[in-house]
Amino acid sequence: MDNQNNKPLYIITGATDAMGSVITQQLAEAGHAIVMACYDDEKSEAKAKELAIRTRNKDITSMHLDLGSFDSVRSFVKQIKALGRPVAVLVNNASYISHRSEISPDGYEKLVQVNFLSTALLSLLIEPLMKEGGRIIFSTSLSNTPVSIPYEFPAVSNFMPIAAYAQSKLALSLFSIYLSTVHRTHQVSVNSVDPGLVNLSKLGMNRFFSRFSFISNHTGNLENGAKAMMRAIGSADTGFIFKSGNKQIKASSLLRNREVFIKLCNDTMRVLKTQLDDPKA
Repeated sequence: MDNQNNKPLYIITGATDAMGSVITQQLAEAGHAIVMACYDDEKSEAKAKELAIRTRNKDITSMHLDLGSFDSVRSFVKQIKALGRPVAVLVNNASYISHRSEISPDGYEKLVQVNFLSTALLSLLIEPLMKEGGRIIFSTSLSNTPVSIPYEFPAVSNFMPIAAYAQSKLALSLFSIYLSTVHRTHQVSVNSVDPGLVNLSKLGMNRFFSRFSFISNHTGNLENGAKAMMRAIGSADTGFIFKSGNKQIKASSLLRNREVFIKLCNDTMRVLKTQLDDPKA
């Protein structure tokens, strides 16, 4: 990346696979300055070089980001700060699912930390670096599935991959309502995108999910998911969920229990407060 270039940054997590790859290419083709925030450094660096050649856009770089670690999130944000460039858009595209329970170094179910806690932390840390009119986008599949947030969340007492995944995405959709309200005066838009399960196509989970009709019915394709994401990136609206077919609904339509929503936001901020207040951040 050309550090002398002060074009605002477009940060995409999970930029090498499925929908992340599609939107990264489209943004690169449009000439935007791209930061590919990915766990697999080798794959991400190779993709960045390939895109730079294919799109003739030299303002593309790869940076390591492990959403399974709060330390990695803070390290990533330090690198972004060091560039001295404003952030235009943060696309929280990365998703994770596992067949079995995995506890992160921070003591949380890894699936919940990657999909929700670390994604929320990244957004809170990046927001102060955004230029006026910046956008924070969350990929939140399954927003209409019959799941609810359990009392102990973000802790998980009885791990079931389908339920934990859906709960983490629903929690992200609900937390986006909080962020869109808090940051309204900061001139930063916060929206979600519900593209279906397109982001899982590269995780080898298709056969696993096909056994569950309510999930397989939400499966989308990359093209429709990417269109919804690009609409969200270009929109000045805030507090919405963008769907395929040019549809968008108010994120507040998910608010079925205000007490659960308030508890989720309070518990999440309590967990993240130590990370936000860390002097090393």
